[in-house]
Amino acid sequence: MKVAMQEKSYHELLQKSGGVKVNRCKVFVFGKAETGKSTLKGSLKRGRVAALFQGTSKTSSAEEPHDPTPGVDVGTFHVPGVGEVSLWDFAGQAEYAVTHSMFMDAENTVFIVLYNIMDDSETQEQEVHFWLSFIKACNPNRQPDVILVASHTDKVALSRGRRLATHILALMKAEFKAHLRIADEVILMDCRKTWSEEMSRLKSLLVKIRESLLQNQRDMPLLCAKIIERLPTWCETKVSLNFPVMTWSDYMSGAREIDPLVDEDFVEKSTRFLHHLGEILFFTPATSKPIIVLKPNWLCTDVIGPMMAPLNFPIPRPERTSEDYVTRAEIQRVFQDVADVDLLITLLQEFQLCHSYDGQTFIFPGLLRQTMPPDKWQPTPEPKVIYFGKQVQCADSTDMFSSGFFPRVQTRLMRELENRPLLWRDGAKCVDKDVEGLIKLSPDGRAVNICVRSAQGDKVQCGKMLQQLENIVADVLDECSPGTGTVEKVLSVRALKEHREEFYSYGKEEISKAAAEGGTIVHPTLGFTEQVSDLLCVETPLTRNRPELVQALRHVEPILDRLLSRGILSQEKCDVIRTKETPQDKARELLDIVERKGEGAAREFKAVLEEVNPHAAGMIQDSACGLLGREEEDPLIKNRPELVRDLTSSAVMGGILNHLLSRDILSEEECGIIKANRTAHDKARELLDIVGRKSEAARRAFKEVLEEVSPHLAELV
Repeated sequence: MKVAMQEKSYHELLQKSGGVKVNRCKVFVFGKAETGKSTLKGSLKRGRVAALFQGTSKTSSAEEPHDPTPGVDVGTFHVPGVGEVSLWDFAGQAEYAVTHSMFMDAENTVFIVLYNIMDDSETQEQEVHFWLSFIKACNPNRQPDVILVASHTDKVALSRGRRLATHILALMKAEFKAHLRIADEVILMDCRKTWSEEMSRLKSLLVKIRESLLQNQRDMPLLCAKIIERLPTWCETKVSLNFPVMTWSDYMSGAREIDPLVDEDFVEKSTRFLHHLGEILFFTPATSKPIIVLKPNWLCTDVIGPMMAPLNFPIPRPERTSEDYVTRAEIQRVFQDVADVDLLITLLQEFQLCHSYDGQTFIFPGLLRQTMPPDKWQPTPEPKVIYFGKQVQCADSTDMFSSGFFPRVQTRLMRELENRPLLWRDGAKCVDKDVEGLIKLSPDGRAVNICVRSAQGDKVQCGKMLQQLENIVADVLDECSPGTGTVEKVLSVRALKEHREEFYSYGKEEISKAAAEGGTIVHPTLGFTEQVSDLLCVETPLTRNRPELVQALRHVEPILDRLLSRGILSQEKCDVIRTKETPQDKARELLDIVERKGEGAAREFKAVLEEVNPHAAGMIQDSACGLLGREEEDPLIKNRPELVRDLTSSAVMGGILNHLLSRDILSEEECGIIKANRTAHDKARELLDIVGRKSEAARRAFKEVLEEVSPHLAELV
């Protein structure tokens, strides 16, 4: 649905302004520090004459000091033998990776992943896998083109280098085949050499991919071409040279100098196009109007470079306190050339890189180095203490949380919680009334554990805090790691009470099955028994499937009108809901208000949804087991893991949806909801959930469709 809406927007642009051919693609270069990214970039840009001078130089790369890239180095160049490209050199240090996801969701881009052939084979695999997972995490709606390049091959025997490269290529292509288009060969390079055979092969690959991208590249709206012409003038006349950032109102004024009749929506869509070209940076913060950075390299290198620099990085950077905080005075010292440091700080806060409680000391979660001390979450002697928890886990081996995910979760906690949380590199602790909350990243970074406890046994307040923390995690995942497939689990309450070193959990299917069989569940690893009712925090029809409901309730206006006419909501309550900034927050406020009004209001709410949003109405279940709590023999439940796994093929899924749509088993809206999910796994789960809520006739039709499209799946249902 999202892709279809983007295409519609694009066609509207061309109809209004006409189109201009684009002859440029983007090339992103990734790899850990000192793999040779900047050297490769220099060799790619270098012409034949410059290369001849390079060949006469007596200085070898080994003798030159390492000059690391701060942040991301951005520039548009003519690459000899390739053509015009926007070249982005991403720093390899972990501190800089925190901001990389701000720029990695890019169409018409070739991703080069560089690794050092001199590393041991396990390190090579880990490094390449990390960057491929990172690329996937930031690109949910496309299958990016990737070229693997092995550097320092002048220091290893060619036969050994090829053997290692062939092994890595086979592993990565097999694992990421559904997510990335990885080139069929690894380029083994001495990155210093400009006109080597290997460089020619790399350029040939770039040309091949570039031509394919440009063939499918959409024409640029005419307004974009005119804005590009004006950018140098705007940088001189409309902004400070040391702060090339335009507010939305100033930018709109500039656009109307070009076309006095242009409307705001049209300018916004055109500006997104320029962002994808790499001409400007266009950000839409949740709490303010859009921000336009006229010089990408200013933000990526001149600001992020010093601000996020590691401690040993050879550039001026703000000194940090013993708690890893940064003072306003230090920011002012490093950015003394910026006329208005307050504007710079506001910009950093809008990008959710930092937060301040007093305007003088700033907490940058991405710079925190201390891990959570064990004494910050200790057992309590209170006999009435209760615990609850959820776990959000990466779905499969190709998934990871982007490096910016957890720091942004921490920034959101600071911004949204009433009381100041305690923060560490791998965790956060918060308190509200008599409830404590903990968000802890697993040691491997592949799971987020969210738990709450109340020494006074306050289950209602536990439920509210748990829901608030879950919402923050879900929203940030959507913002900066949208391609990450996840599985939600429920934490073992007994393991939480015993304060075991690890977090232990149950899958939703396990809990549903146990609830249907009497309410007792046995942990498969620890062997002890728990009651399902003890694991679930204040389960009601409106809270049981709340994350799914929030996503389904994207348009609340028709719901508010009907609830107002039925006397369920007052005009004042409707206005409170409308003041929320995002569709998700409007939906959450609506659910909270209806929940507080009791069972009668919940029944009326469900009746309204059956009129205006049957899909959402189907999520409000009265049974104790929720959506998945049907009979054990239900094959859609019993065989769900196998069905989800095998329904991830886009060809299979597309065929199934087309058949179900043509038979009127699924509506256009339901197909759109399925397609709007971030990952193939989530699309499969959504399909099974929707079919599972339908009649037996619909289930039979689903099986018949599977017999046509994928017979082995039909046997599972």
